[in-house]
Amino acid sequence: MPLHALEPKALWSHFAAICGIPRKSGCEQAIGEWLLLRAHSWGLESSRDDVGNIIIRKKASAGCEQWPGVILQAHMDMVCQARPGIAHDFAVDPIHPHIPEERPEWLYARGTTLGADNGIGMAAILAVLESATLQHGPLEALFTVNEEDGMTGARGLSAASLHGTYLLNLDSENMDELTIGCAGALRCTIVMETSLVAPGQGLAWYELKVSGLAGGHSGIDIAKGRGNANRALVRLLLAAPRKLQLATMQGGTALNAIPREATALFAVPAAEEAFLATALEAAALELSAELANGDPAFQWQLKRTAAVGSLLPEHESGRLLDLIHKLPNGLIAMESELADAIRTSLNLGIMSLAARGTTAAHAELSVMIRSSSESEKNSLAETLTQLSHAAGAELRRGNNNPSWQPERASPLVQKAEAVYRQVFGSAPRIAATHGGLECGLFRPLYPEWQMISFGPDIQAPHSPDECLHIPSVTRFWDYLAALLAELR
Repeated sequence: MPLHALEPKALWSHFAAICGIPRKSGCEQAIGEWLLLRAHSWGLESSRDDVGNIIIRKKASAGCEQWPGVILQAHMDMVCQARPGIAHDFAVDPIHPHIPEERPEWLYARGTTLGADNGIGMAAILAVLESATLQHGPLEALFTVNEEDGMTGARGLSAASLHGTYLLNLDSENMDELTIGCAGALRCTIVMETSLVAPGQGLAWYELKVSGLAGGHSGIDIAKGRGNANRALVRLLLAAPRKLQLATMQGGTALNAIPREATALFAVPAAEEAFLATALEAAALELSAELANGDPAFQWQLKRTAAVGSLLPEHESGRLLDLIHKLPNGLIAMESELADAIRTSLNLGIMSLAARGTTAAHAELSVMIRSSSESEKNSLAETLTQLSHAAGAELRRGNNNPSWQPERASPLVQKAEAVYRQVFGSAPRIAATHGGLECGLFRPLYPEWQMISFGPDIQAPHSPDECLHIPSVTRFWDYLAALLAELR
């Protein structure tokens, strides 16, 4: 079934068009131009700010001119992940959505992330802007850039850009839930400079690959017992002979995605080959047993390969592997007062080791710390600093996004909860997410705003298994329309 045949037609038509426009983080020029053209075709005021955010304004419905202003917000970019063997260039290729026969209520992409995070939020906003029948007060639509790779759009927003009272962030993934808070996030990079030496005689060269892991969102999926491919690879390498010498390592593609694959090229003395295979097999069996529930498709492959060039000395190879092994990773702490809520986590999202010329190599470990506690986030960063220093490496702190603290008594939260009961006859779950939302950066800029976040059901965001529950999109639209009519 084509997307434009689904209901509500306007929303799905916009989503289909969005899927046709490449929009990886940092490359939102084309989607921004398309949004401006849409606004122009409807006779709406629109602009692009200095960092690339798009703002579109629509007047209130007749008789609603005195209602408080509402900001509808979504981000333009998407996380770009593809299955192994899928040749997809996210800079130029469109997303190909499809509905599988075996799961007819769910929309997937063919071999890649779908981009429902946050394309479906964008599509809903466009359907509101286009509608001539919805009842609402003055509207401002804010489409931000680069949410998935640093939130630079929200970070660069001017405090004078918007004038509304209520902000509806349409970037959540559970239709039964109203989100009123989120974790903060700190991006860190550990850098290690190492030497290279010419390979000695009598070496056996190998490639080790870890694959088959589910991956997923490094916030909302971090407590599901899934493996981190970077960590799994290093664990296997540490089971190998200590005379191992690394040549290259690579794993993961995004800080906010749990890595699904990782690869290392290395050499060991030929006399150690039999021990290498036996040791890795034992370590892999142990790891498979640990991942049986969260990641049953875990795979590893060790194969002989040709020599490729220089190597790290044994002691420097060991120093790098030991550092990675010692880094905290995954779930760190749960909230004490909220059931099943994650407070603090860490994701080793990207790992790389590559030669810099013939005598030096450069290793980078890119980490995202998430926490609703600023002190816990900073304490974990300090732990990383100490571990890095002890290993002769340097920790560099990057973007630090504040948490969004819940305001349970907010009039908007009360109104949103009441409208949900009206529309669906049941109460929503009121929650804070361990994922990152731009609301944390909006709060210092616009302290007077009342904010909530909601969206349709999305499973496995930030992975090629991402899928969107089609019936929940109808519920999402019905709720959005009803809520806009009540924000008076």
